[in-house]
Amino acid sequence: MEMSDEKRLEDERWKAYFYPNTNTLKNKLNITDYDELQVKESEITFEKLVELYENPIVGNFDSLHLRNIHKYLFGDLYDWAGEYRTVNMQKQTGFTDYRNIEKYLNGELELMHGEFLNVSNRSALAMFLSTYYVQLMAIHPFREGNGRSAREFLREFVVEKTKDLPFGPLELDWSRFNGDTVLNNIQFAIAFRSAIDMEFEKALVSPDDVNKIKM
Repeated sequence: MEMSDEKRLEDERWKAYFYPNTNTLKNKLNITDYDELQVKESEITFEKLVELYENPIVGNFDSLHLRNIHKYLFGDLYDWAGEYRTVNMQKQTGFTDYRNIEKYLNGELELMHGEFLNVSNRSALAMFLSTYYVQLMAIHPFREGNGRSAREFLREFVVEKTKDLPFGPLELDWSRFNGDTVLNNIQFAIAFRSAIDMEFEKALVSPDDVNKIKM
């Protein structure tokens, strides 16, 4: 069956991210080996995350703020760092259509700011963060690095927004967060949300109790 023009363009956009005949993303370091790129990406983004603990990205916790975090983490690697993906993607389930990313992301972050006003204690904060982490991962705005960008975005949100609250200040310590538990439950978030809530509650700690960054 002949490929439609729309499908052909989508296929071309998908292939444009990769070196020909590989599954390695084109990168500024010209690394064409997939495993080598994964190691280098982890090293670079780890260093960037350490820097952000000392000097977080200044912003309004909107879509631009999230994009600036992504650009900071991945800008040394990819030309498209900080830009929305231009292809559709899926893992266990499909993510938001790339044409709707900006609309849905802006909508969720607007809701996030409004609902935070109703957070009255640490457990409620954990549930709140769980909800919006799931939403950010479902939108999946970037071609690569969504989890790391979302986690840093939420970490900075917690640091900034809880410093003057009666149950604050708090920090998100990702070394206490079981990512496998979250990934295993995220596609069933409605039915198994409590498992994700518990991971966020474990990760919410006093700034004095923060451990080293965990990738």
